[in-house]
Order: sequence, then structure tokens, then C-alpha cells
Amino acid sequence: MAIIYTYPTATPQASDMLIGTDKDASLRNPTKNFLISDIADYIINTFSGTSLKVPIFLDETRPDGSIVTTLTDSIMTQDASPGGTKLTVAGTLEVTGDLDLDSGLKDSTGSTGAANQVLTSTGAGKTAWATQTGAGTGSFPNASALVWTINHAGAWGPYPSVTVVNINDVVLYGEVEYQSTTQLTITFSAAFAGTAYLN
Repeated sequence: MAIIYTYPTATPQASDMLIGTDKDASLRNPTKNFLISDIADYIINTFSGTSLKVPIFLDETRPDGSIVTTLTDSIMTQDASPGGTKLTVAGTLEVTGDLDLDSGLKDSTGSTGAANQVLTSTGAGKTAWATQTGAGTGSFPNASALVWTINHAGAWGPYPSVTVVNINDVVLYGEVEYQSTTQLTITFSAAFAGTAYLN
């Protein structure tokens, strides 16, 4: 048998084996083989205090056509190990999947929501899918109205921005007063008909 360091080096593949010692065995620490793919499960790319990188493994095709699995850097970090509770993504998070197959982005209850719903905060760090209503848009055709009163569902917060357009598609400005978190008034210098848009 040749000296170990005289063997050529090669990029490991998931199915390759390494020789090790079984320390938990009842008989004299027997020799055993370990798959590279199994050892990879225990590899953490970077430790930095209580913050660690979550390893990402990518399959790369070599010139000879074989596929090797390579450990790469990650843009994801976990707040602690063991017992981490927060995963931080330092980049763009993209969620793909067919929502009809119960995959994709889920709220705190595990729901993927329905079409056209938005993810909202329910407080205390929880999220829920909710239907965005159009209750913040009102049309006021009465030409005698100097003061418009608009009731909305609060979907844009207690102080939504207001844009008013008359029937000739001209933007007009009035004095906006927020009467409550779901009601506001707009006072104009002259009466006209048009539409108020909230967002």
C-alpha cells in the first residue's frame, strides 16, 4: 500500500467513501466507511460567534460529465446554533411553487392564502393573509358637494394619501381632515363632481 499523501487528489463526490472509526460501538472502535453525502450534513461553512452561515450545496458538472456537490457561501445566516430561531436573508428572497399544491409563501398559521390576498401583520410577530378591499375609493357625482366625506376600511392605515380627480380627469386639491382611522373629509372652495382615490 502506497503512502497516503502519494495518492492523487480529486474533487469528492457524494457517493465517495471515507474511512473512520466508530467510537460508539461496543467492540474495540471498529473501522467503518462514511459517505461524503452523509458527512456533508454536518458541515457548517462559517462560524462567527453565535451567528453562523447556513451552508448551501450546489451540484456542478465537471468537464468529464460527472457531477460533484460543492459547498458554497450562503447569503443566509442563523442567529444561534444550536437552538436558532431566526433566519436572515441578506439579499432577495424568492418563493416559488404552486399554491394549489400547498407550497409557496405561508403565513403564521401555515396558510398559503388565496388569489389577490396580501400578507399582513396581526401583531406580536404574527402574519396572516387578508383580502385587500377597495373600500377606500368613493365617487361623488353631486355637483353641490363642497365637503366630501369618505369612509374607508383602514387598509392603507389611519392616514391614507388622497388624490381627487374631477369628471374631466383633472386633479383638484382640497383640505383633507382625518376624522378617525376609517373616515376623512375633503373640503373644496367650489362644488364639483369627481372621484377620490386613497392609497
